[in-house]
Amino acid sequence: MHKIPDSYFKGNILACYILLIPMYAFFFLIGAKPYHLDDFMQVSQDQLAFRAAIMASIELVVALISRLSMLLVRSKHQINYTGFIIWELMEGLAITMFCALFVWLMDKRAMPYTELLPKMFVVTFSILLFPYVIVALFSELKDRDNTIARNMITIERYATGQIGREDSTLPFLDDKKALKLAVTANAILYVEASDNYVNIFYLNNDRLVRFPLRNSMRGIEQICESNNIVRCHRSYYVNLRKVRAIQRDKDGLFAELTYPAAPHIPVSSTYSETVTGKFSTLMN
Repeated sequence: MHKIPDSYFKGNILACYILLIPMYAFFFLIGAKPYHLDDFMQVSQDQLAFRAAIMASIELVVALISRLSMLLVRSKHQINYTGFIIWELMEGLAITMFCALFVWLMDKRAMPYTELLPKMFVVTFSILLFPYVIVALFSELKDRDNTIARNMITIERYATGQIGREDSTLPFLDDKKALKLAVTANAILYVEASDNYVNIFYLNNDRLVRFPLRNSMRGIEQICESNNIVRCHRSYYVNLRKVRAIQRDKDGLFAELTYPAAPHIPVSSTYSETVTGKFSTLMN
């Protein structure tokens, strides 16, 4: 399953989830009164507006906590589409439970909470489904545009010989965008994550050298992926030109490198299909 694009986590998209969707929920509740919510709650228009404001505030707080937590998780682990959908369903369920609790307390527990919850579930998800889908489609469109722009730049760099060749020089920048290492693509064996650093392992006069660079795996992703140095594990990139074979043993899949002293590089299930596909294409 492919990972969620970066566009899902940009500031304007997060603002939609945290600010615009609660505002939409408020005006939808008081304007459309879905499922005759005012009759169901037996409240006036003013009372419905008050309850809608509280319910929208609940949505805002839950979305804020949820999205910040998602950013924290994403900084350490990849989030794929399945995980993202499950996360959003859990987010909607949490909003439903808290909104139902609020209505239940406001009505002085006139109706059992377990009977109120299904009604609030239908109301909440019918309100949130439309804006959530629209924001997701906008994110996909934004990611498509960004991908096209990046591909055009990559094509130009391939055409001019800046990348793609084995003798292409790769500039590695630290987290402050300062150049720390320039090395040919053919010299690199693999890259390993280590806390706030990435260790770039390359050959210098047939000797394996480790260069620690203060950056993240995401921070060097573009320069690596453009030169057949692919992500094969949460903590590893591997240069496919330096892979002798991809094998499986009792511990899982791993890449055997052409340099005898190099360790076997693990290939996790998340990246196995991509890595094996690119490796087969490169070998052919």
